Amino acid sequence: MDKYARLVYSIPSRHGLSRQDSDDVFQEVWGLAVKHLSSLRDGQTVAAWLITTTQRETWRVLRKKSPTPRSQLAETEAEIGTHAEFELVERRHRLREAMDRLGSPCRDLLEALFREDRPSYDLIAEQLSMPRGSIGPTRARCLHKLGGLVEEASQGR
Repeated sequence: MDKYARLVYSIPSRHGLSRQDSDDVFQEVWGLAVKHLSSLRDGQTVAAWLITTTQRETWRVLRKKSPTPRSQLAETEAEIGTHAEFELVERRHRLREAMDRLGSPCRDLLEALFREDRPSYDLIAEQLSMPRGSIGPTRARCLHKLGGLVEEASQGR
């Protein structure tokens, strides 16, 4: 549930449902997931099932709020957008997990560098107690290490 909570919440909120309606969709989807748990053992099956079920539950709530049914084309476009959104959520999740596994010196440097559009190397060097001239090479090593961790997480899903 922790792994897919953001995905399930993202779908109703993307369709403009209120926080309360999104909570209702979330609760209904996980209630259905418990009922169908025996058929949802494969990780890829779970994600696809959750997307489809959440989309359908969201549409059900939308139909209750607005009796005019959405067109088939709009539903198909929304479903395609949801799959792309799921991939984005998954990539961000893998990146966050990789950042956590990266370790303090690299994680601190990368967070400092990417927190702002134009980071001050002088300020970062001072904050992290490192020579200014080593920021670039250290950043390159840290990004390489981070890329390996993300790749490892991608293969392990």
